[in-house]
Amino acid sequence: MKMRFVLLIFVIAFGAIAPMWGQSEDHWDRYQCRTLQSIIDLHRDDVQALNSKKKAILLTGDSFPSQVKLVYLGESRPLPAKKGVLLDFWRKMLKEQAPPAEVFATEVLFKEGADEHRIAVQQPLLDALPKELKKGQAVNAYLIWMGAIKVGNRWEWLFAMNRFDGP
Repeated sequence: MKMRFVLLIFVIAFGAIAPMWGQSEDHWDRYQCRTLQSIIDLHRDDVQALNSKKKAILLTGDSFPSQVKLVYLGESRPLPAKKGVLLDFWRKMLKEQAPPAEVFATEVLFKEGADEHRIAVQQPLLDALPKELKKGQAVNAYLIWMGAIKVGNRWEWLFAMNRFDGP
C-alpha cells in the first residue's frame, strides 16, 4: 500500500506519453541530443524527496526521448528483478500503449563519459548490437527514460534503447 501511495504521488500526467510504438519514421525527430546524466540530474530533487522512504519508485509523464552518445561495452544480462518491478509499473502507467514486458527483458552495458550504465535494449536490437559494434566502439543510441527505483540506499535508473546508429 505504501508503494502505491508513493507511486501515485510521483506519477505525473498519466496519459502524457505519446505512443512510441508503431509510429512513422518521423517520430525519431522527437529524440533530443542530451546525456543520461542530464536526465538523472533533472530528477535529483524528486529522488532526494523520496530518499527517506524504504521503498520508492519514480515515474513521470515524460519519457525524455533522447539521442545519446555511448560506448558499447558488450556485456549483457537479464533485466534484474527490481528493474522488472519498475518496468511493470511503467507498463501499467502506459496501459495499451506499452510494449510487452519481454521486449525489454535484457540490459546491455554502455559507458557515458566515466559512468557505466546498464540499458534495457529492445529485443529486436539484441542480435544487431554485437554484429554491428565492437567492444569500445561509440554508438548513437535512441532511448527513453522509464523511471527510477530505490534499491537499498541507491537508485537504479531504467533507460530503454529503441534504436541505434553505428559508426
